[in-house]
Amino acid sequence: MKPNYSSLKNLIFVALLLATCSCGSAQKLDTPAADSLFAFYDQHELFFVNALVKREGTLLYQGSAGYQNREAGIKNNPKTQFLIGSITKTYTATLIMQLVEEGQLKLDDKLARFYPALPNADRITLEMLLRHRSGLFNYTNAPTFAQEVSTPISKEQFLERFKSLKTNFVPDSRFEYSNTNYLLLGFIIEEITKDTYINQLQNRILNKLNLKDTYYGRPDDQTNFAKSYVFNGEKWLPTQPEWNTDWAAAAGGIATTASDLALFYEALFAGKLVSTQSLARMMELKEGYGFGLGTVPYGNRTFYGHGGGIETYYSYVGYNPDDKTLFVRLINGQKHLDPNDISIQILNAAYGAPLQFPSLTVKPEVEVAPGVLSRYEGTYAAPGFPLEIKVFVKDGKLYGQATGQSAFKLTSYSDTSFGFTMAKIEMNFFEKDGQQAFHFSQGPNKMDFVRKP
Repeated sequence: MKPNYSSLKNLIFVALLLATCSCGSAQKLDTPAADSLFAFYDQHELFFVNALVKREGTLLYQGSAGYQNREAGIKNNPKTQFLIGSITKTYTATLIMQLVEEGQLKLDDKLARFYPALPNADRITLEMLLRHRSGLFNYTNAPTFAQEVSTPISKEQFLERFKSLKTNFVPDSRFEYSNTNYLLLGFIIEEITKDTYINQLQNRILNKLNLKDTYYGRPDDQTNFAKSYVFNGEKWLPTQPEWNTDWAAAAGGIATTASDLALFYEALFAGKLVSTQSLARMMELKEGYGFGLGTVPYGNRTFYGHGGGIETYYSYVGYNPDDKTLFVRLINGQKHLDPNDISIQILNAAYGAPLQFPSLTVKPEVEVAPGVLSRYEGTYAAPGFPLEIKVFVKDGKLYGQATGQSAFKLTSYSDTSFGFTMAKIEMNFFEKDGQQAFHFSQGPNKMDFVRKP
């Protein structure tokens, strides 16, 4: 598996949109069953992970598996710190809303107030940046990104690059995730406060909540810091390249523990960081995204939160305001399984549903002729499903890409059967009423997508 350099977010939309469960009611958590599950993860080195679930501020369960430093034999534990990638965006949005409440910023302020030389600066507002509706190209999608990400870069160098950024669409015409938006919001925080982002984060959030294990960038003392790892099919290797977190900044540069992250989210939703009105604006979704917040379903329950992906750290935090249940999942290495499944299982435990152990079976990949792959190219849609899926061939492999999302490589199981194992997706191609189609399945979710003319 190769690390995903294209964005500071989770790998694939359906892993979050289609989270399912056999939901029970809230009851006493089955700790021995949860311990057995994390022991299984650990025994087979399926995940290097810390996870927890809380309700009304009380810890229901915390589990760890794998290593924070495999070479030194140091296991993950509750004090382990992880880079959390785009979960940082919730912190950045919180800082912006604090400045709005103080009258230092307005949501309809134009980007031109701060950086008039940037594309469409006179049409893009702070709210559009917060909601990923600016149309600005995502700088982490640049072809040179993977080659540059290990070297330092300054705010001035970023701004000079951004002057020549292409725009993907007219501002506010649609949603498209772009880390450029939140990098600029971090710069704006510095412009308006005449202070550094790290000082503002420290003074406005970390000190206020006594979060002593949260850092901007990799901590200087890395005693408890988790390295990120990739499994190459035979052995674990440190992820390369290692990011210089200048490249993540306010879009994805925070490192923290599961406990500190949980405390930040609980404080945000308890009104300790922004007003009730500001929180409501943050939670107000437009095309599935608010201000540094999205949603993920668990059965008929809705959790507000955010995912993060940087190097091979894959994280998610979610909070259900109705019953004050919160979960955190921080990963620094994984094999072929979907990290979303950990979130589902700890929520199953929290709501009294049975826990499911993952299968260790991996389907073998087969070679498929280029001519066969090219027959499947096109854009597919399913009735009632909000996103289309583009299928295309790249470097001799079939890829899928949902509207506004990152592309994902499909594994070939036969001439007609393909899958994305991490998200438990299978796509089986066939003809339907003379049109090319594929049957999409992910757990109990099954539907037919038909190619558009």
